[in-house]
Amino acid sequence: GVCGGDGIVDGYNCDGVPELFSYTQTTSQAFYYFYSVTINDVLVDSDDWVGAFNGDICVGARQWDTSQCGSGVCDLPVMGFGGDDTEGYMMPGDIPSFKIYDASEDTYYDALASEEFPWANLGLYIADYLQNGVEGCTDPIACNYDAEATMDDGTCLEIDCAGECGGSAAL
Repeated sequence: GVCGGDGIVDGYNCDGVPELFSYTQTTSQAFYYFYSVTINDVLVDSDDWVGAFNGDICVGARQWDTSQCGSGVCDLPVMGFGGDDTEGYMMPGDIPSFKIYDASEDTYYDALASEEFPWANLGLYIADYLQNGVEGCTDPIACNYDAEATMDDGTCLEIDCAGECGGSAAL
């Protein structure tokens, strides 16, 4: 297709970047490395993308073609605030969130890293994995069990002796 007035063709911008993963490059940057990126425990394809966000603002993205990355480990550039056109970009101490774009399914997934690293200019961070998932209580016995959750976030609660979920009543 021709790059149209809105700059979006078939879900990608004129530079071939998935629509939600457009960002402005700034001079303050950090790099997040992931040894593996998976969707439902399967490694992403070479035409899939990973994006970094500060809230709902994309602050970095990379096509995850491990054949093009050093030793098969790709880095995700994550941009810091760089002036007026980058309002809401990363500031020191902010923790980025991540999304994976599955090109074959044209689907964006929220993704969770094996570790969280606060952003800092010139930071280099290495995490074992990035995977799609939803944080929540994954213990089916807990009173606040979340069937949608794929990664336990440590918030599971028990029912106290007064029958209250997470209550503090004791005998």
